[in-house]
Amino acid sequence: MTTTFLRSCTVTHGEVARFHACVSGMPRPEIRWFHNRQPVQASKNVVFHFDEVTNVATLIIVDAFPEHAGQYTCRAANRAGEAACSAGLTVTREEEGNTWMSLCSQTPSKPSRFSSVELKCKLIACPVPTILWFHNNRSIPKERRRRICTDSRMHMHTTCLVIDSIREKDSGSYKVMALNSEGSAESTASLLVSLREEQSANYLGFVRRSAKAHESVDSLAEQRKERKYRVDLRCVGSPFDKMSKVHQGRSRSKKIL
Repeated sequence: MTTTFLRSCTVTHGEVARFHACVSGMPRPEIRWFHNRQPVQASKNVVFHFDEVTNVATLIIVDAFPEHAGQYTCRAANRAGEAACSAGLTVTREEEGNTWMSLCSQTPSKPSRFSSVELKCKLIACPVPTILWFHNNRSIPKERRRRICTDSRMHMHTTCLVIDSIREKDSGSYKVMALNSEGSAESTASLLVSLREEQSANYLGFVRRSAKAHESVDSLAEQRKERKYRVDLRCVGSPFDKMSKVHQGRSRSKKIL
């Protein structure tokens, strides 16, 4: 029974890494993989494959990260004995000092007033980052109405901001920031709180009624402007009585002279 590694592997972080070992033996041997002498367990990120036609065993690392670097060993064993061979994996970064972090934010649809909304952000980071949330560039304090939840699985991290009974003041820009020893990354999303349909209908009805009321007032004012009023005046006495008295006084003065 023999095992032969094809070659060592060097990849950039986040890329796929593959190891191939040609295994031959009768009966068919049991194949196990080791990373730095520790057994490798299959997962979503680590896949084992064996091709019975070519007798090639393959170890696939879907997303290679620095902690995946090291020595990998393929060990095959059956009743006749066992054999093993090893190769190394090197994981490099694209640029020195490049932030090893990426975020993908999910912007919610327009929520209505007094409902609940969830802003979610997924990121890949190693080591585990510190996650901060901001609303209009102000840190979000812990309170009963706004909750921050974070779930971490390996290098995948999911952070959620849950806002209950949202109000108009919750509208604005939301930013999530992740920081670790490798650097920082951030992502933003916008939230616009809208009125509910019944509230919108009531508000629209109020606006229409107000408009009709204004039209009625304007119409009444125009009608009042166009109205003609008749004023009846009753006069007592005559201006000619005073003139006659003055004339009589002048006549008497002439007679005296």
